[in-house]
Amino acid sequence: MAAGLSHPALLGLATGVLAPIPFGAPLVFVVCSLVLFVQSKTAAAIALFLFGSIIVFVADHFVRPMLIGSSTRVPFLWVLLGILGGLETYGLIGLFLGPAIISLLIAIWREGGTGARL
Repeated sequence: MAAGLSHPALLGLATGVLAPIPFGAPLVFVVCSLVLFVQSKTAAAIALFLFGSIIVFVADHFVRPMLIGSSTRVPFLWVLLGILGGLETYGLIGLFLGPAIISLLIAIWREGGTGARL
């Protein structure tokens, strides 16, 4: 409401739902910035775009690696598949469980050649 957009709670909900998906949250705030720009609210559009970009940058480079773990060295595509597959299979808890299962499977795959042989 401070930026001049109607239905801020709905936009916040859309951002929260799309945030786990890569490029989901930026999609919402870029569209909102474009709407503000079309409405000739240039300062609010630029402020919203900058604020959203800073939040996404901090979340992607600091928060998400702490939650998922940067030491696992899981490729981006596998994290995306873990998030989407976990969400589909386990619901909301799958957002965290999916990448954990993927990183576990990748760790088992990488260590597969060093186990005891029968």
